[in-house]
Amino acid sequence: MAVSVEKENMAPIEKKLKVVFADPPFGRESKGEAVTESPNLGILYIIGYAKPRLPEVEFYYLEPFLSIEEHIERIRQIKPDVYAISFTTPRKELAYETLSKVKSLGLKMVIAAGGAHPTIDPQDVLKAAKVDVCIVGEGEETTCELLNKILANQPITDVVGTVNAQKNNGIRPLLKDIDFLPAWEMIDFENYDIAVSKKKRMAYMLPIRGCPNYCTFCSNPVWKLEKPWIRMRSPKNIAEEVNYLYGRGIREIYLRSDTFNVDIKWCLEVCGEIEKLNLKGMAFQCNLRADKLNDELAQKLRSISVWLVHIGIESANDRVLKGIGKNIVHADTIRTLELLKKHNIKVYGFLMLYNAWETNGKLEYETPQEVSNTLEFARKCLSENLIEYISWSITNPIIGSKLHDIAKKFDIASYNVKIGNCMRLPNISEEQMVEHVKQGMILQLLNGIQKGMITKKSYKRAAQKAVKILNM
Repeated sequence: MAVSVEKENMAPIEKKLKVVFADPPFGRESKGEAVTESPNLGILYIIGYAKPRLPEVEFYYLEPFLSIEEHIERIRQIKPDVYAISFTTPRKELAYETLSKVKSLGLKMVIAAGGAHPTIDPQDVLKAAKVDVCIVGEGEETTCELLNKILANQPITDVVGTVNAQKNNGIRPLLKDIDFLPAWEMIDFENYDIAVSKKKRMAYMLPIRGCPNYCTFCSNPVWKLEKPWIRMRSPKNIAEEVNYLYGRGIREIYLRSDTFNVDIKWCLEVCGEIEKLNLKGMAFQCNLRADKLNDELAQKLRSISVWLVHIGIESANDRVLKGIGKNIVHADTIRTLELLKKHNIKVYGFLMLYNAWETNGKLEYETPQEVSNTLEFARKCLSENLIEYISWSITNPIIGSKLHDIAKKFDIASYNVKIGNCMRLPNISEEQMVEHVKQGMILQLLNGIQKGMITKKSYKRAAQKAVKILNM
């Protein structure tokens, strides 16, 4: 019999506890899109941590490319004792729809929600979806305690790191030791497809949890609730995972942590351990900060076949970079781009337009001229092959970020215009923003065409972008 929250005095469970972890079901048509580039590493880490500690539990993972009908049918077949869904704020409506349909099955099970949105706003989840419990913050130890209590038919209302309708149980301290691997054995890599890659089989990895910086626009609630804000795995443990993935047929890995070069000495050690593996035909991507790269590290990255790095350039204006808390100057970006070009490492540059911040109680924001400077800098870098790819967005205040609080304070919260969500900045018209959006989209599209990047993987996105430009 499945366990219910209310039935606390039942006899101990004799069969294995069935636990389903799930992503919102985006459907088969989402294959090749960002939401299905990788399985949910947060879920896989929780399962990887819990499996050896909970042999009485049978784990299942419902992946993002399932349709909602397939998702519900799998629940009907499995009949889980626990159903847990992980989602971000932009995906909450789909998650709520899914939860409603899961509940309509009438199965006796504990229903939990975790991930970024339940961490930021558990009360919204409890109200909208009426789940039994929200898992807040890092989920491994909280999940293990929760499942142990369910196995023992004990109340789950007091688990640290959870919020329920009765109480908020506070934040659980972050794991000190993160040297363990996600449950990769549950994944068929053929089901995932990444837009920008050199090799057919690719996987994401997290060598670091967290980020030492706190930019105004960024929302990283899961790892920003407690300190330390940055935790690094040991170089040997990272190399162990690389070797495992290579054995599974993976030939390209994206080191997906926010900042791979947060500590240059550690980063060099990681590269050294990977180099020792001597894996033929392996390639890498990673995320870098522009102010923490020297010639030695650039050379070492190239030696392990890092062919592409992702850098948050954000703006070409020092005033803006300082205001948003980026803690770099534009000269850092130029120096790093030139250094990477010297070592034949390509760059994927990320830009943000019309950012905002607060200084001494006063609202400040990026001007149209500063936005033009950033787009002109991107054009120059693309023409000089300092940047290979660009991605950009109009800044949107995400819940959980400092910018979200600023937007609320100054009543400039996001609203819908032709270009989607953006802030209502004083003395800046919608027409000015639309013009810059057009320029950015055309720049991105022309770059893709000129460099032959419009492939079977990306033609759908390119076509959508072209239609959007024509309709503006």
